[in-house]
Amino acid sequence: MTFEDALTGVRECAGVSVTVISDRDGIPVTSWSERSEDVEELIAEYSTFLRDVTSANRELQLGALDQVAVVAERKVVLITSITDTYFLLAVVGRDGNPGKARFASRLAAHRLRHEFV
Repeated sequence: MTFEDALTGVRECAGVSVTVISDRDGIPVTSWSERSEDVEELIAEYSTFLRDVTSANRELQLGALDQVAVVAERKVVLITSITDTYFLLAVVGRDGNPGKARFASRLAAHRLRHEFV
């Protein structure tokens, strides 16, 4: 299974405009976007955010981070851990189906895990 095959289910969800697999340092492995100019900034900002959330989880002894949803007025950003080092990020419009995209992201991360271990 290729990365693209694993992400097909996420991309097919209503309202998904971006999918990215990246490492925690913000270096993308693969990405797809309706507007490619948004991807680099998105990865940079959210990889920093993810490091901060992971650090807070460690300090509070909440356990490993599995998934984060940032729900804004127009978009929902879903961040799903693949391993401790890699994550899947998906952006979904509020008029789309964020719940289905969240589920599809979890399935894709599970399918991809063996590729990164």
